[in-house]
Amino acid sequence: MKQQKSWKKLTIFAGITATVLSAGILYYAFAPRGPIYDFDPARDTQEILAIFEHNWHWLISSDDYSPEFMLKHRAPSKDPLYVGSLHIKVLREQNKLAGFTAYYMKKKGLGQLLFLAVGQEFRGKGYGEQLVQYVLKDFADMGASCVRLVTRTTNFPAHRLYNRIGFHEIKPHEDGFVYFEYDVSSL
Repeated sequence: MKQQKSWKKLTIFAGITATVLSAGILYYAFAPRGPIYDFDPARDTQEILAIFEHNWHWLISSDDYSPEFMLKHRAPSKDPLYVGSLHIKVLREQNKLAGFTAYYMKKKGLGQLLFLAVGQEFRGKGYGEQLVQYVLKDFADMGASCVRLVTRTTNFPAHRLYNRIGFHEIKPHEDGFVYFEYDVSSL
């Protein structure tokens, strides 16, 4: 009799545990994510610059790159051809910048994802993937057939994210960088 009650308690405990775990997984999978907004210079500049400061090595390949110029002129570089062409989006959570992305059409049909960054305290919550999915949809709406990006060979979390989404490497590792591409027609 005692053994039967123990098994019954264990079965109930296991059922409750499975239900709680399932609910947690479902909540994570379908949890509302922070909204994505257009970059607002007055609201977002300092927080984006702080992300650059804390993640300089992972975001910048050249010491003379100016995030301030990029934000002010919405340009991926100082090339006048691209001034005003950069789309900058931010994801905010609880009135704080959780992450941002910057991207542009490099030429007809080819989109370039220039930056994707999530603040340290917001990592592991799916925000990077949410931002990338937003960018891919926006590129599809702009007529891109292909999206490219570059990241460091040692940025393994980024590699996992891009591979999980469906990007594939297009060049061998060169100069410490990996080149990825995504076929937008697969959306």
